[in-house]
Amino acid sequence: MIGSNEELKHKLLQWVHTSPVGGHSGREATLKRLKNLFYWKGVNREVQQYIRESTVCQAYKYDRHSPYGLLQPLPIPTEVWVDISMDFVEGLPKSQGKEVIWVVIDRLSKYAHFTALAHPYTAEMVAQSFLDNI
Repeated sequence: MIGSNEELKHKLLQWVHTSPVGGHSGREATLKRLKNLFYWKGVNREVQQYIRESTVCQAYKYDRHSPYGLLQPLPIPTEVWVDISMDFVEGLPKSQGKEVIWVVIDRLSKYAHFTALAHPYTAEMVAQSFLDNI
């Protein structure tokens, strides 16, 4: 039985959970391994708290929900320029005061328009550019 030595408890938790042997396994596996070797009052609570505060465990949590459904394909467009996609390519070096490329693609014909924009741009400016260029 382990007394109230907090430093020893922390080292044991670190050894059982964080070491290559522990491999950041979940709460139940860590608790089982720890209880096979050691025990102290409040061990369940302290294991749960230790794992909750582990940055590695928090960064690599597994999903606890059922898998998402199958991807649903977009419907095939029947006319040109009825269904479009667009994207903004940002972070480019300035050229003639413009630093963004707005890409608009027709999904049926795959025809693309590339329009240069300057920061800051608004929805109104993008809509006007669409009317002027596309």
